[in-house]
Amino acid sequence: MNFLGHIYLTPDDDELLLGNFIADSVKGNPDNRFPKRIAQGIRLHRAIDEFTDRHPLVKLGVERFRESQGRYAPVVIDVVYDHVLASNWQQFHDQDLKGFTDEIYERLDSLSHHFPPPVQRYFPYMKQQNWLYNYQFEWGLRKSLEGLDRRSKMDTQMYLTVDVYQSHQETFLQEFEAFLSEVQEMVQANYG
Repeated sequence: MNFLGHIYLTPDDDELLLGNFIADSVKGNPDNRFPKRIAQGIRLHRAIDEFTDRHPLVKLGVERFRESQGRYAPVVIDVVYDHVLASNWQQFHDQDLKGFTDEIYERLDSLSHHFPPPVQRYFPYMKQQNWLYNYQFEWGLRKSLEGLDRRSKMDTQMYLTVDVYQSHQETFLQEFEAFLSEVQEMVQANYG
């Protein structure tokens, strides 16, 4: 799961949302650096990542990208899953995607004084370019993967995996639906 998936899974609590959102930029134990609920949000993010990485359906999806992406295949599936979620949004959420993402940017903005430096740098671009909303479009998926390519130390060409996704689009949706149900149960049981 990438940004949208993590946000979607977060219970309706601004501090949990913030912690989940900034977690990739926080190393080590967050308890002595953040208020309790933000630290819990960071742990929520880590629990979602661990659950995702171990899930057999996710592993099936990762294998479709393994040949061309090697060790970056799990990164690709995270972005693909955000696209699957966004492009099928009405199936998963009552609020329209535009309203949801606008609200999320506003909520995160109000807590931006807690952003670690990396998040301070990318959040304005994320908001301006509306990454969360644009995940629904194939060009948004491609653009996200191109951005990862630019930041990668290796010549990954992750954007080429869009063709693999298109070839297995229905399978990815079916696997995502089953996986999402299970990860939601895990989040509810531990953080709800």
